[in-house]
Amino acid sequence: MVAGCGDDAKQEPAPTAPDFTANQVLLAEMEVALGKSVALIFTGGGSVPGPGGGQVLVEGTSFIFQQYSPDGELVIDGQLDLNVLASPVTLKGTIQLAGSMELEVLVDMTINILDEPMTYGGTLTVDGEVFDVAELQQETSS
Repeated sequence: MVAGCGDDAKQEPAPTAPDFTANQVLLAEMEVALGKSVALIFTGGGSVPGPGGGQVLVEGTSFIFQQYSPDGELVIDGQLDLNVLASPVTLKGTIQLAGSMELEVLVDMTINILDEPMTYGGTLTVDGEVFDVAELQQETSS
């Protein structure tokens, strides 16, 4: 005799744990959003709409993610602060991810703007697990 519990259809839960590939995607999405936003620092601020909704608001040297979505599934909220006087430039803050990933990310990055293409250092701490940004960038570009 086989005992059943009803619905045999398996549903995959939304990813909630840190995943190297997911962090590569996150880094790439942050890079796109910040790339579009950085010019606004020098023009007095403004906002960049997310392709899937929300926006990145630029105030001074702060990037404020307001329900920013690159794809309509992943939603990013939080603030990152850029120190353009540091060498290399630093980017620090906390963002929260919702939707396709439910995570808090502590960003403590460096950006060497003199390199072509720009290179990144520092860390992303995702749910307590630390990821090396340079490794993520290297894996993303290969």
